[in-house]
Amino acid sequence: MSRFLIIFSFLSFFACNSDTSTDTLNKTTKAEIDDGNAKMIEMLQEAYLKIDPMQVSYFKNISRAEHYKTKMGLAANKSEEIRDQSLYAYELLLAGKTTQSIMELEKIIELFRSFKVEPKMTYGTRQLLAMAYLRMGEQDNCIGKNNPESCIIPIQGEGIYNLKSGSERAINIYESLLKENPEDMETVWLLNIAYMTIGKYPDGVPAKWKLPAKTFKSDYKLPAFKNVSANKNIGIQGLSGGVCIDDFNNDGLLDIVSSSWDLKDQIKIFFNKGDGNFEDHTSESGLIGISGGLNINHADYNNDGHMDILILRGAWFLDQGQIPNSLLKNNGDGTFSDVTIESGLLSKYPTQAATWMDFNQDGWVDLFIGNETSSKIQAPCELFLNNKGKFINTTNPAGLGKIRGLVKGVSSGDVNGDGWPDLYLSIMGSSNKLFINNGRKENTPMVTFVDQTEKAGVQEPILSFPTWMWDYNNDGHLDIFVAPYPMGKLKAAATLGSALNGKTIEGYQPRVYTNKGDGTFTESSSTLGLNEPVFAMGSNYGDLDNDGSLDFYLGTGAPSYTALVPNKMYRNNQGESFQDVTYAGRFGHIQKGHGVSFGDFDNDGDQDIFHILGGAYQGDIFNDILFENPGNNKNNWITLILEGTNSNKSAIGARVKISAKMPDGSTKHFYHMVSTGSSFGSNSLQLETGLGLATRVSEIEIKWPSEKSTISTFRDIKINSFVKLKEGKSEVEYQDRKSFSF
Repeated sequence: MSRFLIIFSFLSFFACNSDTSTDTLNKTTKAEIDDGNAKMIEMLQEAYLKIDPMQVSYFKNISRAEHYKTKMGLAANKSEEIRDQSLYAYELLLAGKTTQSIMELEKIIELFRSFKVEPKMTYGTRQLLAMAYLRMGEQDNCIGKNNPESCIIPIQGEGIYNLKSGSERAINIYESLLKENPEDMETVWLLNIAYMTIGKYPDGVPAKWKLPAKTFKSDYKLPAFKNVSANKNIGIQGLSGGVCIDDFNNDGLLDIVSSSWDLKDQIKIFFNKGDGNFEDHTSESGLIGISGGLNINHADYNNDGHMDILILRGAWFLDQGQIPNSLLKNNGDGTFSDVTIESGLLSKYPTQAATWMDFNQDGWVDLFIGNETSSKIQAPCELFLNNKGKFINTTNPAGLGKIRGLVKGVSSGDVNGDGWPDLYLSIMGSSNKLFINNGRKENTPMVTFVDQTEKAGVQEPILSFPTWMWDYNNDGHLDIFVAPYPMGKLKAAATLGSALNGKTIEGYQPRVYTNKGDGTFTESSSTLGLNEPVFAMGSNYGDLDNDGSLDFYLGTGAPSYTALVPNKMYRNNQGESFQDVTYAGRFGHIQKGHGVSFGDFDNDGDQDIFHILGGAYQGDIFNDILFENPGNNKNNWITLILEGTNSNKSAIGARVKISAKMPDGSTKHFYHMVSTGSSFGSNSLQLETGLGLATRVSEIEIKWPSEKSTISTFRDIKINSFVKLKEGKSEVEYQDRKSFSF
């Protein structure tokens, strides 16, 4: 179809639907709910059956194991048989069949001994056996006997294993390997972790391989956060996945929606009961059978006052990932209906990256999806403009039709201050991209974008993953954060071990692009103290200590079982530097970190953190966690609930300036944008903002996300309160919310 015809069709569509009311769009019968959900469940089942496990190393590892077991019996010679037996053992380990894997690996090593194979030729097999024993220890203790301290380094207290045999056997093998290859930093790191699991770090570790105690020190003495997920119904065991937190039933309490990426894994919905517990509402929601999704995020796409959910599927599956996404409409009665088809959002490209934003500023949030093109599949990105709850793909006329790449993260916001939200894409393996929004064409709903990447200077890192826009230094300009994920280049544990031993590995540090206010950015990571290489996946930002500066948490790791590296928390030191507070705050979980959300679950004015843990392989499951914020500081806060009228109802994209009076009489400004935060994790859309030692809020200025860019000003707002502010109204509505303890 030509560009002219696309635009003509789009304009005709808007004209034909211009009198469609929100009320009409929001009336959904039970039959329609069942029909939409049933159609999606059928499509998911069809997609699942089409996936060839031999083409996707992360899928059905038990089927892959059986494949190699069969090949063993058909091998033409002993060499082929041992190769297939090794692959069989490896896939058993990935499938979670650890004891069986160990038995096979022991057989192979014994066979090598009988053939008098040189030790260097068996190094890799012995590494795998050590990892299998270490994994056995994890399964027996961290997973089988999970407690609040499980797998958080430095491992201490209840986190120390009761069943020690797996770690002890791993230690014996790792020490023999290091005698042969003392420079193997991956093995050095894993040896120290193994000793830690049995309570013998640091004193029990041989001096020549012992990591210094300073390894696990923090830059700032942050109070410890406690994992309170146990007995709350939310510590679900699963694989990698996404999370949204928001008030999905409008009772003034933040709820949780979580996913796990296997297509058979059920999406979960937990309602906050307001007494320290959560209720699994999945069955009552009508979504049984709606499954899968490496990432999820949320928005009120139809302006009805109820938060809806987007599930993103197919990431990393390449040509096997042609699986539909899901748009779940919140019906306002505790149920959700899959409206993917009827809303116009059905597509089948592999993805985990999307951003909601009102790109044409017409009062309805639009959707940009970053898809994953690879050597095996061409998957264009997609821009869907929203016409009162219905969507149309306008990618080509918007100037975005030529984007191809392994898009792993997408963020949006107005980086140049012209009132039109822009796009930033994190693309693994090639230059990241910044597209500036030219605004709406006259008398049309269309917007166009232009690539300003080179001028802005925001291309790196080349191997990147999560990203977001924020104002980390409170200067009124949106900055850009993008984190690396050096897949295929480095090993996570080896990289961390090398860095801790003083060997700098350049190019794999997070990037903070500081907005200069003239369309260009300064790369500031080194200046800000972010020098450690990371393998970042899930992530998000918030304010740990209510000082008014935005901190961030990175879910780290890689698919390999050896990637037992800590998830990382960084505190923002008033925009001057970022301080590593991973170990002081007890955030250093060594299971794979994915979706992250910051939010005030207990209505006490500080932000807690929910984190999805689990890996990619079939057997790499773990329990999700909720870190309760201990408070213990004198800082004040305010929580803002914004409601648009001309703007989209949940005010996504609104820019907020808070002016607060400090004890010395000075005024301090705090700047925020309403969004769900990172590209891999979804914060609440209420603005939970720290105020430091401010004694009062003298003024709140809101630039609403509409074409007119209306500005509202509210004065003399009470601190430590929940406040609803509505576009076009001068009144301030204080909400009475009761706090509670977990």
